[in-house]
Amino acid sequence: MPARHDINANQGETLNFHLLYTDTADNSIDLANYSAELQSRRSTSSSDKLLHLSGSTAGPQGVTAGITGATSGLSGGIWLNRNAGNTGSLTGGILIVAGATATSLVPNGKHLYDLELKYIPDGTVTRLIEGRFDCPSEVTR
Repeated sequence: MPARHDINANQGETLNFHLLYTDTADNSIDLANYSAELQSRRSTSSSDKLLHLSGSTAGPQGVTAGITGATSGLSGGIWLNRNAGNTGSLTGGILIVAGATATSLVPNGKHLYDLELKYIPDGTVTRLIEGRFDCPSEVTR
């Protein structure tokens, strides 16, 4: 069962979110053989992705944002086995970043998200965390 955590991502503001993946004994899990994806949608039945971030230990693999699925000029992604400051490694560390341009394309409102890890050798997918993805409007643009 995934953990539950709500994210407040202000439109037009860089989102930095870090978590540490551990086992039941609180030992960090090495994510060297994993890839990760985070998706945000208006509802679980919506086909439109409002934000899609992906990555691995090699670094971010892609960012799309907004109902149109824009990719040009967007920064961010997911780094695995990384520390919160993105300055070094940390076994089990998951760093999620969506740049200001990417969050500016996410419509304001209360949405949903989840983060999934895929174990590359056998394709096993684990939904690690899920929750609300609130995106309040920005005034300054």
